[in-house]
Amino acid sequence: MPDTKPPVLFLPGWGFSGQVLDLSGRRFDWVRPSSPLDPATAQAEILAFCAQHDLETVQLVGWSMGGFLAVDCACAFPEKVARLTLVGMRAFWPPSEIATIRLGLAADPAAFLRDFYRKSLLGYKKEFLRFAAEQQDSLLESLDVQVLGRGLDYLSQWRLPAQLSPCRISCWHGRRDIIAPVAEAAQIPGVRTSIIEHGGHALFLDREFAPGE
Repeated sequence: MPDTKPPVLFLPGWGFSGQVLDLSGRRFDWVRPSSPLDPATAQAEILAFCAQHDLETVQLVGWSMGGFLAVDCACAFPEKVARLTLVGMRAFWPPSEIATIRLGLAADPAAFLRDFYRKSLLGYKKEFLRFAAEQQDSLLESLDVQVLGRGLDYLSQWRLPAQLSPCRISCWHGRRDIIAPVAEAAQIPGVRTSIIEHGGHALFLDREFAPGE
């Protein structure tokens, strides 16, 4: 029987491209962006992708900032989003943390981002070493500082909408996540968060991550 499930679009976190998915030992058959997402254009790009491929609906897997974008997409065009899987998503980002990130970027962007990447992949040593060897340098060279800035603006103002899409929603969080601490995980009424006890921020790399459940 042919697979009739809507295709899955992976929306990565701030500063990452969809290539981070390639670090997983599992082969996720997900569409992923080749460069970091710009909150100013992400919704239009997703709608354009759906139109280009004549897709009635899609499933969105949003990691960190990508979770915010996934929620906003589902609210903006609920008829297009069949399912949300939210991974390592905070309820909101405190202004003090955003300010610290801005200072780090202004002082030494490459050094700050290398440390940010290390923290984001903490707990997944093999995958981080692969990231550092295969993806980090090219990602740093290609990053647009203005896009990063718009991402920080977006993170600083985002709040969980009062009314969410009626689609099926699942939330995943890692107990050892230091980028989005589990105590600050977004709590969506009626939606249970699955917590992986030894999981870090990049939970899609974890063997216990089961997005289809």
